Amino acid sequence: MGFFPPMTDAHPLPQRAPPPHTNTPADLPVLVFITNGSSTQNKAARDWYAAVLANEPHAHVLHAHGPVEMSAAVKQAAALKAEIIAINGGDGTVDMVFSALLNDKPFQQPPLIALLPAGKTNMTAAAWCGAPDKHAALRNLLAARRARTLSATPHPILTLDQGSGAAPLRGAFLGAADVVDGILFCRKHIYPLKLPNTISHSMAVLVLLWRSLFTRSDAAVIDATWGEDRKHGAENGKFFFLGVMTLNKLILDLEPQPASGTGGLFYLSLKSGLGAILSAIPRLVTKRVRPGTKRNVRRAEKITLAFDGAYTLDGELYDAKKATPLVITADETLRFIDLRGV
Repeated sequence: MGFFPPMTDAHPLPQRAPPPHTNTPADLPVLVFITNGSSTQNKAARDWYAAVLANEPHAHVLHAHGPVEMSAAVKQAAALKAEIIAINGGDGTVDMVFSALLNDKPFQQPPLIALLPAGKTNMTAAAWCGAPDKHAALRNLLAARRARTLSATPHPILTLDQGSGAAPLRGAFLGAADVVDGILFCRKHIYPLKLPNTISHSMAVLVLLWRSLFTRSDAAVIDATWGEDRKHGAENGKFFFLGVMTLNKLILDLEPQPASGTGGLFYLSLKSGLGAILSAIPRLVTKRVRPGTKRNVRRAEKITLAFDGAYTLDGELYDAKKATPLVITADETLRFIDLRGV
C-alpha cells in the first residue's frame, strides 16, 4: 500500500490559541492516525476506522507500509503539528514509528502515542496502552480526546545498535536463543490456523517446553554483559530463553520482577536443561518471573550480546554475528496514552 495524503481536510484549519476552559472542536489536540494496511488484523478490514474518523475534527489519516513510507508519514505528522499519533498496526509497525520519531527527530517535542493492537503480535500495545482490541482503543482515545482527559505515561524505548554503522533499531523486546525457534514454528505452523493470539502463543510456549525437555538444544552460545564491561556482571552459555526489553509485561501477561540492577532495561535469561526448565514452570503459572535456578532477572542500563544466530526484535527476525556484538540501551522515552477506558 502506498503513502497517501490525509483523508480529512485537504487544507487543515489554521491553528489558533484555544479559548480557555472549553471543549469545542477548535480546542481538540491534532490527531494523526498512521495505519499499516498490511498488518495482520487490518488485511481483512483495511478501512475499519474510516467511518469513525470521517467527522472527527482535526484528525488526519496517513497510510504507510515499510520503513521509508513510515518515516515519510511521521514527517508529515510533524508538518500537521500532530499532538497525538495513533498507530494502527502490530509491534513491527510500532517499531518503525519509534525509529522515525527518535532517529529522524522531526518533532521538537514528540507527540503523545496511542497504540492500537492491529497486528499478529501486540505486546507493546498491551503493556503500555492496555486496550483489549483496536476498536476499543480508538473509541477510548476519541472519548478521552473530546473530554480532555488524556492520560499519558513515559516509557523507555529499547535502542539496538547492530554494530554495522547504520541507524539504530528501536523497539521494546529483543529475544534470542530457543525462543526464536518458537517464533519461527509459530509463524509456519500455528499462525496459519488463524487461532486467537492467546491460544497461538500458549501453543508456541508448550512446543518450546517440549523441545527443551526432550530434545537436545541447538541454540548458539551467547555471551551477555551488562554495564560497560564484564566487571559489572556477565554470563554465557546456551539458553532456553534470553530477552532484553523495556516492557513491564510480556505475552501471556508474564511480568519480569528483577532482584538487582538499575536502568530502563529488563534482562531475563533461562539456561537450557531439565532442572532450569522445571524450576521455571511455577513462574509461568503465577506469571511473576523472578531469579531462580539458572534463571537471571535484573535491570540494566546497557546490555551487550555476542553470538552467532538469529534473534527477534518485536517479531521481526535478524541475524547476529559474534564479531559485531549487539549493544542495547534505553536512554530515550516516549509518552503513551492509557486506552483502557474508564
